[in-house]
Amino acid sequence: MTVRPELTWPLGQLDQALLALARHAGLRPGSGELPPPPAALLTPPDPAGLERWVLGAAARLELEAEAVDTTYADVDTILRGAGPAILWLRGADERLLLVLRRRGRQLVVLTPELERRTLPLDDVRTAMLAPLEHRARPVLTAMLETTGIRPRRRPRVLHALLHQRLGPLRLPPCWILRTPPGAPFLALLRGEGVPRRVLALVATQTAELAVFVLAWSVIGRIAFQGQQSPGWWHAWVLLLITLVPLRMLGVAVQSELSRSVSAALKRRLLVGATAMSPDITRREGAGLLLARVLETGAIESLGLRGGLGSLLALVEVALAVPVLAAGPSPTVHVALFGLWALFAAAMVIRHARRTRRWADRRLDLTHHLVEAMVGHRTRLAQEAPSRWHLADDRRLGDLLTAQRGLDHSDAVIGTLLPRGWQILGVGALLLAFVAGRASPVGLAVGLGGVLLAGRALTSLVGGLSALLGAWVAYQKSAPMLAAAAHADVVPPGALLPAPPVPPGDDLVLARGLTFSHPRSPRQILRGIDLVVRPGDRILLEGSSGGGKSTLGALLSGLREPTGGLLLMGGLDRPTLGLPGWRRRVAASPQFQENHIFSATFAFNLLMGRSWPASPADLAEAEAVCRELGLGDLLARMPGGLMQMVGETGWQLSHGERSRVYLARALLQHVDLVVLDESFAALDPTNLQRALRCVHAHARAVLAIAHP
Repeated sequence: MTVRPELTWPLGQLDQALLALARHAGLRPGSGELPPPPAALLTPPDPAGLERWVLGAAARLELEAEAVDTTYADVDTILRGAGPAILWLRGADERLLLVLRRRGRQLVVLTPELERRTLPLDDVRTAMLAPLEHRARPVLTAMLETTGIRPRRRPRVLHALLHQRLGPLRLPPCWILRTPPGAPFLALLRGEGVPRRVLALVATQTAELAVFVLAWSVIGRIAFQGQQSPGWWHAWVLLLITLVPLRMLGVAVQSELSRSVSAALKRRLLVGATAMSPDITRREGAGLLLARVLETGAIESLGLRGGLGSLLALVEVALAVPVLAAGPSPTVHVALFGLWALFAAAMVIRHARRTRRWADRRLDLTHHLVEAMVGHRTRLAQEAPSRWHLADDRRLGDLLTAQRGLDHSDAVIGTLLPRGWQILGVGALLLAFVAGRASPVGLAVGLGGVLLAGRALTSLVGGLSALLGAWVAYQKSAPMLAAAAHADVVPPGALLPAPPVPPGDDLVLARGLTFSHPRSPRQILRGIDLVVRPGDRILLEGSSGGGKSTLGALLSGLREPTGGLLLMGGLDRPTLGLPGWRRRVAASPQFQENHIFSATFAFNLLMGRSWPASPADLAEAEAVCRELGLGDLLARMPGGLMQMVGETGWQLSHGERSRVYLARALLQHVDLVVLDESFAALDPTNLQRALRCVHAHARAVLAIAHP
């Protein structure tokens, strides 16, 4: 091992290492105490069990831990983005390396003495890969010595051979710590290091503007005061040269700042999109949801541009006002600048109202477009082609009307405001010149102040316009972003192994269960009592609209009851959390609510388990498919389980999709499988096969069907 042992932590101190890393990385962990990991997970080390323990321990600290499962070929990608992270170094002595952040080709690590040290990234990479290379490296090295390859080229050849031979092999998991995406957005930004980057950007911009003003001051002395000595010229050239690295540094800091804010926003968006209530997604439809997703792109682009532009514009304003005050008409110039800034603010607010009107029309048109594409076959069969354009024309007309108003306000902001200030500022200088109160130096300073103030005003107006545009976009996508704050929180013990329910005990217990949709007084379910034990095979029949699917959604965790008691293995939903609940029950929803993803056939089967799949997982998935009568389908597919399926791949029939949904639920190895009309599309032969497969693989079944 190339990493010295005194820089690493013993595996048995995983609890102390996790807490120390969270504190020294500035993540502000909660006040919860961490118990040490169970001894059964340490001797011998159980990667899956330790992964569950770390995720639960991070939840106790009100943080998010992401288990990163990487391969030999992808280790460099993990190391370049590591921090704060816990790296597991396998070997004769299991050790942990705590990485705070990356600094160039160095990693800043935290030692057991809570000291910060730096390690070469290549040394850490060698230590992580050593357990996989200990057999292959000597053999390949000896082989290269017998070849005619020159000694100085052998390391590169050895690296390529190791990469080719060991590339797919998997490394022990490492864990990356983050602020939870459901935390307040300011906390997310702090976790991404945004505040320190903002301070660095302000300092860089202030220094650049100060050097810029100083350069103009020097050239002014040369032009108006006759300072023709070489020293003044040298000073002016040095100031101009200094602007180049300052500008480059500012661009680099701004790029890092944009990346950090973008990462925080995308994390919140992804969590919010998956945490939205099923009722909202069903009510709004795919078109409006897509429009909201598109609006989040506007938040990112306009918000970053507007926020940075406004911040830097304030620095320019702070420098422009003293320069104006040093001119020949300080009172007039400062007063005119203040009044014109108020007028500019009014124009920006007017522009924001028109932006909101235009955004409403755009969302409506996007929703209509998606609905028209999804329902094209229905319109083709049911609606006369002569009527297709009526709704399209009306929506396009509304959008064009809103666009004209937005273009007009854009012209006012982009042309009238900067040019108007220049006319006012130069006019005040002319009055001072006519009145004889302005010297040549004073006129030059005043003109410089007018130009600098015009630049600051243009930047400020552009930044505020972009910020208000981002605020409008945020209001349109607020349901999706706000849903992240209400995402299901993982209880600390939810991810620990759940003991099996003994035969005869209650697997599911429901007493007085009720459910009603939000803002609806009508109860879909009322006073439901249900007991499910291991080995039960329950058939739930009833007429359409009677609440069968709603009950199945409650049992599978897709919805939460509004009243009554619902226990799974003796524990309720708040205790288990959604991940813990879904580890005990799997659902195959109705056909129209299920989906074949544009991915491999194996992924569509095993998406409820860990991915990438192991050879044993793939073998089990293939066996279940053959039991369900999908063996002929696999034989026809050129890629077998690795064949791409879905909308952009191999097309599956209605019955084949139904059996894929069945296999997906059965392969999750849960205590209860809820099947909602999963057999409706099967012919009698395949129905019998499916029933035999379900009886063989499901511990308990609740099947929903029509009479």
